[in-house]
Amino acid sequence: MSVRAIGWLAGLPCLAALWVGAMHHAEVGLDAALTAPAEALAAATSGEAGEPWLRVERRGRDFVAQGDAPSAAEREAALDRLREIPGARRIVDRLDIVAEQTPFVWTAHRRSEERIDLRGYRPAEVKRADLSGRLAPLLPDTVALHDAARAARGAPSGFAEAAAFLMSQVARLAPGATAGLQDHTLTLEGEAATVEDYEAVRAALASLPAGFDLGAVSLAPAVVQPFAWSATRRPDGSIRLDGYTVSEADRAAILAAARRLSNGAPVEDAMRTARGLPAGIESRALIERAFAALALVRDGAVALDGATLSVRGAAIDAQAVREADALTTGSLPEGLSPGRVDLTASPVQPYRVGIRRDAEAVTLTGHLPDAETRAALLAALRPQFFGERIVDRTRLSDGAPAGLLAVLRAASVPLGQLARVEVTVTDQVLRLTGESLYAESARRLTASGERLVPAGWRAEVSVRAKDEAPAFDAATCRTAFAERIEPRTVRFAPGSADLQADFYPTLDDLATLARTCPGARIEVAGHDDPPGTVPPAKPPAPKPSAPKPAKSAKGKAKAEPVPEPEMPDVTLPQRRAAAIVDYLLKAGVPADRVAAVSGDAQRRAVAFALRS
Repeated sequence: MSVRAIGWLAGLPCLAALWVGAMHHAEVGLDAALTAPAEALAAATSGEAGEPWLRVERRGRDFVAQGDAPSAAEREAALDRLREIPGARRIVDRLDIVAEQTPFVWTAHRRSEERIDLRGYRPAEVKRADLSGRLAPLLPDTVALHDAARAARGAPSGFAEAAAFLMSQVARLAPGATAGLQDHTLTLEGEAATVEDYEAVRAALASLPAGFDLGAVSLAPAVVQPFAWSATRRPDGSIRLDGYTVSEADRAAILAAARRLSNGAPVEDAMRTARGLPAGIESRALIERAFAALALVRDGAVALDGATLSVRGAAIDAQAVREADALTTGSLPEGLSPGRVDLTASPVQPYRVGIRRDAEAVTLTGHLPDAETRAALLAALRPQFFGERIVDRTRLSDGAPAGLLAVLRAASVPLGQLARVEVTVTDQVLRLTGESLYAESARRLTASGERLVPAGWRAEVSVRAKDEAPAFDAATCRTAFAERIEPRTVRFAPGSADLQADFYPTLDDLATLARTCPGARIEVAGHDDPPGTVPPAKPPAPKPSAPKPAKSAKGKAKAEPVPEPEMPDVTLPQRRAAAIVDYLLKAGVPADRVAAVSGDAQRRAVAFALRS
């Protein structure tokens, strides 16, 4: 290669550098020549909000015109002035015209964790910067606001307040959520970011901005892992609910089951709504199984951890330990896994057994020590009640007094001789009360009490002839009342004054005691519900049909009589006490020996008193 060629090649880099420098200088000059006039033109435009409505983006020698012109004439004027800028090659028209929008629609869409897009329309009289300045502080610092909404007329009064309200809710939702405004109706769709956000949004939706209504809402709870739930039963019968529930409908079902089990004792709801219940578990089957297990617990809890249902605490008796084990580790509802049973059972104190004969059946209640004792007692009863139905509701538990089976066998003989009779054993005390058709038979059975029990036991037998006056003295009545009535609890369901099936044994005992204590007077005080108790909703009463006015002989309509105003209802405790008094009167207690009285306003169960 010649020296001249080498020199020419060596000079190429210098030429390239000179060319690049020239091009940069030309580009800088072009940028200044095109951008400055376009920016000046945009700044000179003014919309209804008093801010420039024209935005111009330069792409080389091309201009992209964006914004909302107040009128068609101003739109065309802006485009013409852009075309007149020296050096401009092409104008891309993306301008719109501010117009009346019906319906007026605005949306906030959470596009990602870091971005929320505004679309639709904003009021023409509100500056974009002012609206963004009001909404941006409602978002975390990590979330950017991208406002692509266009100016329009027809926005509802209070738009800014409604937009701020919706933005506060979208900020609590996961990506994909959308909040919207259409005239005066607000909508919301999405999944809560956290359990706390779900509760906050639900609470906020209960208090909308003035002048706006709530439209379609599809709010999904947040997902939690692991999904946990528990119900704790205390010795006083109250129940506390913790953990998560999958929906408000399930919350209502759980509360209903808890209130049935608590029988009027307080139910504390500390549950929160969330998703995450393992797939395959049917929530209603889970609720039914969980409260069946909790019914066997005197002081303890049933808990769900993921797909595992467990129970712990003190059982109501020894039989309950085996039943709880079957409920939580045996044949389980679909999706549940065997859980842990950690229950202890103490001997039942006081130890009670009852045998009651009435017109319908012979019913056994209370506890027996084992299955063999139960079978032996049934075998002793069947010959005495041939053809009658025997209903066995006894449970098995330790703590039975020595000689229990022998006492029950001995008492089964007079049982068959009386039309109505009840035998109760409380520890080592046997009580037999009944009614005989014949006075001699009644005296004979009453005198046989001590022969029914072994040494160390006490027998109280009171059998009277039909319509015969009772004969217990005052001291015996007080003792019987203290042992048989005072330890029992009678508690009405929330908001109700209706008697429940589990009241009847206690009320029947009370009626029997009243009939056998001629010098005593029974006082009944009702109880109120705990503060915050919500009674079950009552079905609406049917609307009466409007009767046609009757006509007189001359054909003129007679005026209907004006109904008298209804008297105010008495208090709930008074109605409850009155319901029990009515039952006792129907059970044969004389009207002058039973009365409803006022009780302590803080009382949470029915109170009975025996006055001499």
